[in-house]
Amino acid sequence: MELIFFSILSEDGIQMEDSRPPGTYILGREANCDIVLPSIGVSRRHVQVQVSEEAVEIEDLGSSAGTFVDDIQILEATILELPVQMMLGHLTVTMYSQKRPLQPAEETLSGLLETRFVENEEELHVNLALSGDVCAPVPVGNMTDQTQHRLEMLYALPLQFAAEKDLTKLYSLIVKRVIELTPGAVRGALLIKDPYDGKLSLRASVSEEAPPISRTLIRRVAIEQKGFIWGDEESDHQNLSTSMAAIRIRTGMYAPLVWDGETVGVLFLDNPNRRSAFTQEDLQFLMSVAHYAASAVANQLLQNDIQQNNRTLQNLLANFSPKLRSRLLTKSREGKLQPGGEKSEVTILLSDLRGFTRTSASLDTQVVVDMLNDYFHVLGEEIFRHDGTIDKFIGDAILAVFGSPEADPLHALKAVQAAIEMQRRMAIVNERRKAEGLPYCELGVGVHTGQVIHGFIGAEERLEYTVIGDTVNKTSRYCDGAGPSEILLGPLTNQEVAGYFLITEKGVSTKHEGLLPAFSVDWQAHLAADAG
Repeated sequence: MELIFFSILSEDGIQMEDSRPPGTYILGREANCDIVLPSIGVSRRHVQVQVSEEAVEIEDLGSSAGTFVDDIQILEATILELPVQMMLGHLTVTMYSQKRPLQPAEETLSGLLETRFVENEEELHVNLALSGDVCAPVPVGNMTDQTQHRLEMLYALPLQFAAEKDLTKLYSLIVKRVIELTPGAVRGALLIKDPYDGKLSLRASVSEEAPPISRTLIRRVAIEQKGFIWGDEESDHQNLSTSMAAIRIRTGMYAPLVWDGETVGVLFLDNPNRRSAFTQEDLQFLMSVAHYAASAVANQLLQNDIQQNNRTLQNLLANFSPKLRSRLLTKSREGKLQPGGEKSEVTILLSDLRGFTRTSASLDTQVVVDMLNDYFHVLGEEIFRHDGTIDKFIGDAILAVFGSPEADPLHALKAVQAAIEMQRRMAIVNERRKAEGLPYCELGVGVHTGQVIHGFIGAEERLEYTVIGDTVNKTSRYCDGAGPSEILLGPLTNQEVAGYFLITEKGVSTKHEGLLPAFSVDWQAHLAADAG
C-alpha cells in the first residue's frame, strides 16, 4: 500500500516526519489527535485531512489561527492535489505520497546556469573523484610529513568549528585543536571580547597551572591586530613584570581573532620550559586557526543574538493573532517594525470575570490559576480568530483592541462578533466545570469604538505595544456596567453594527460622567438565529 508522508517543520527549524496509509486524520494539539502537533499556535483539534495517494481534502475545524495554503485561508472543505503545504499557526505541514512526491526546489544551481546535455553519457571519463567527507590531500610538494599532517588538520577545522553550536564547547575545541597543531605548545588560552563592555575575558584554556596570560601582550595583539612570537630574544626577558615572571613565560605566541575589522578575541600559546619553541611556520598556522576561529565565533555569537532576538520578538508578538503576527514578523525582518504610535479609530473590548475575587478568595492558588487558564485560553482564541490584539491581561480581565496595529474597516463588527463567541465559549466551559464540580464565573464584556493612540512604544531594543486614550477608559465603564453574561456597547459601536444584532438601549451610571448611553446585545438570540 502507498504511504502518505507528513513533514512537519516548526518556526525554529525543528523537523518531524510521519507516515500513514491513505485515510482521514485529525491534526491538533490534543493528545488524542491522530497526528499531535505540540505547538501553542495550533488549536486542540485544528484541521481534518482526508488524504489519498493523489489528493487531499482539507477541512479546518474552527481553529483560532486558521489553516492556510499558499497564504489563502481554508474556510470550507477544499480538495487539492498532492503535494500540499499547509500553515497551521507556527507550523508548516507538508503532505505528499510516493505517487506524488515533493517537487525539487526551483532555485537550484542547475536552474541558474544554462543546461547542456551530453548524448552519450557512457563515453564520459572521470580522471579523479574525491569523496566529500574525506579531507583532500595537500596539493603541495616537498613537505615534511609533519607539515602535511598539520595542513590536513587545518583543512578540517572550518567544518569542525561550524559543527559545534555550543559556544563553551567551541571555545574549548579551538584551544585543543591549536595545541594539537603546534608541537612546541605546552599551554594555551582563548580570550573573547565581551560585546557589552568590550573587555577580553578568558573563555577556555589548556594548562595544569593557571592560564599564562600577560595583559600587556594581550592588549598589544588586540589593538595592533597582528600575530607575533615573543620570547625568542634575550631582550624580551629583561625587565619582566612580576606577573610575567611568576607564570614563567619563556616563549609565547599570540594571534588576534579578527572579524569584519574588529578584534573579537585573542589566541595565546606558550612554552614555559624553553626559548625559541615556535617557528614562523607555527605562527602562520596559528594565524590561520585564528581566522577560522574568528569566523566560527562571530557566526555563533550572531546566531545566538538572532535566537535571542527571535525569542524577544515572539514574546512581544504573543498577544497578536497568528495572521497579524506573521505580518509583523515580516515587517521586523525587513526592518519596518519601528517604535512609534498613530492616532486612529479602533474598537476596544474589555472582558471581566464576574464574581472572580469572591470565588477565588477561598481557593488554593493552583485552582485559581487553572481556572484563569481555562477561561483565558478560549477567550483569547476568539479574540485572535476575529483579528483582535490582546493589549494586556489585567488580573481576571482582558483588554483587547480591534483595528490595530493594522487598520481594519470591520473592527467594530469583528469586536462584537468576538464578544458573542466569547460568551458562547464561556457557557460551554462553565457547563463542563459545573459537571466536574469545579468553581466557575460569568463574563461581563464592554465594547467601545473611538479614537486612540496606539503602536509600539519604547526603544528598538525594548518595544511594547500599547493603546492610550479616553476610549479605553470609556470601555472600562461599559465593562463595569455589564452584568453577568452581558455585552454592552458604546454609541459609536452600536452605530457601526446596527442591523447585525438584536440590541436593547439602556444606560450605564458612572460616578464622574453621569449616565452614559449603552446598548445591550442579545447574543443568545443571535446565536439561536444563526443555528436556525
